[in-house]
Order: sequence, then C-alpha cells, then structure tokens
Amino acid sequence: MENRVFYIALGDSLTAGVGASTHARSFTANFFQAIKQTKECQYMNFGKSGRSSGELLQFLIDSKIRDLLKRATHITITTGGIDMIRAYSNNVNFLEYVRTVQTLKQNLRHILCNITETNPNTQVFLMGLYNPGPLDHKLYELANNLIRRINKLYEETAKQFGIHTIDPMDSFLNKPHLLADEVHPNDLGYRVITDLFLNKQSRSTHIRAVGQNGKGVMPWEFEE
Repeated sequence: MENRVFYIALGDSLTAGVGASTHARSFTANFFQAIKQTKECQYMNFGKSGRSSGELLQFLIDSKIRDLLKRATHITITTGGIDMIRAYSNNVNFLEYVRTVQTLKQNLRHILCNITETNPNTQVFLMGLYNPGPLDHKLYELANNLIRRINKLYEETAKQFGIHTIDPMDSFLNKPHLLADEVHPNDLGYRVITDLFLNKQSRSTHIRAVGQNGKGVMPWEFEE
C-alpha cells in the first residue's frame, strides 16, 4: 500500500530554520522534499526559536498536537542547544553545567517517551548538538568534550526508545563557512544537516526492507 508521508518537525530555532535565506532552504523543508512521494504528502513545522528542552516537553503535554503525532510517519527533533546556550550566557560553574545536562537528559527521556507512546510506529530522528564556536575560543576544547558527551547521552537515551540519532558535531567542527551567525547554519549548513538526516533515513529504510524479507523488522521501523 502506498505510504503517504506525514512529516512533523519538532524543536527549536534549527527546526524553525533560523539562518536560512528562506524556509525552503531549511533542513526540514529539504528533508520533506526528499521523502515525500505524492502531492498528498504533508509537512508541519512546530519549530520555535529559543525553545528549550523543557519548553518542548511542555508544548507536547499542553498542546493539541497529540492527535497529529498519531498520524505522523516521520518526526524530527532538534532540542538542547538553547539549554546549553543559556547556561553559558549565565556564566554558570561546572556543577551547574552538570545539573543542566542532567535536566536535559530527563527532559529528553520524557519527550521521547511522550512521542513513542503516542505513536509507536512512526520513524523518529533526533539530532544532537554541535559546537559553532571558533577555534581560538578559550572554551573551545572544553565545549567540544562536553558536547560529545551530550551527543553520546542522546544516542544512549534514544536507543532505549528505538529512535534514530544524528550527530552533527564533526560536520560543523571549525567550519564557520557553514554558519549564518554565531550559532545557526546558513543555507549550506542546512544542506549538510539535511544530508545527515537523509543518510540516516536511507539506512533505516534499508533495515526495514531487510526485515520485510523475513529477517525481522526493527521495532522502530515504520511499516509501509
């Protein structure tokens, strides 16, 4: 049976496409163009600039989005960046960074639990964080180590829910030509992110095809 894609994008400014010259150049719009199969396919973007992981969780709890999530075939999530930016802006100490990461982990678990309980059959793609800072920044190496640990946390948490993860760290490390400002990607940067999502989507589709040939279907795969 034909699969009519219904793609929902959840998250922060990256999902909203901040930094792109037009929304059509954002990674969510590009991702949808690549996976849609017919004119009846749908795409809804719920990205909001400045939204933290806790605020995304609250959005999923308070809004009427649950009925939409039940219909989704694909969901992408970007979250956590603003949590770390706020901690940095507030000049917190190391202990506060640890608490921020612990809170982020807790929020992430609740977000993924909410989505997978609402729709256990959808394909969910969670993107980790990257370091947009310049090479000569005094906290460059410290930030790299912290973000890599956070991305590992994302991967481990997502695995518990059968969710795909995208790690953009190496793709953006010390590559200012991919940025529109101090934080957000430009058109080229969003193209890089799109490709990361599509590579993961391609691998998941291959796994699903293998499963349908009698070798077992992974629990997170959407059945066409």
